[in-house]
Amino acid sequence: MDEWSFDVFALSEAANSQPVKYLGYDLLNRYGMIHKFKVPPSTLEAFLNKIEEGYCRYGNPYHNNIHAADVAQTVHYMLSQTGLMNWLTDLEIFATLVAALVHDFEHTGTTNNFHVMSGSETALLYNDRAVLENHHISASFRY
Repeated sequence: MDEWSFDVFALSEAANSQPVKYLGYDLLNRYGMIHKFKVPPSTLEAFLNKIEEGYCRYGNPYHNNIHAADVAQTVHYMLSQTGLMNWLTDLEIFATLVAALVHDFEHTGTTNNFHVMSGSETALLYNDRAVLENHHISASFRY
């Protein structure tokens, strides 16, 4: 996971199409977040399973669980290779890693403009403002 050339597709295949679950757990453990924030492993596993399911919910060919794992691994690479992890607090690192994991959670495969122009329930819920971004974080926090 420490290389720019990391093969997220190979991870997905080895992880039985659950790259978010395994990469997310490994990253949070590697940075000591599970221990530092006293996250019960069973709770983290349940959360990551729900996040994995959400990325697969709409069968989106791009904003899916492989994309989420790829972004999370890239964020890890940037944190570790630039030394940024040494300048951030534990809470900031934890938030950064979780944000990378959930950044496109339950993405519908459509744009914010599509939701606004079609008057979707999601657009109405978020008053036509950053519709998908608000949904990604709100929906992930439900778990």
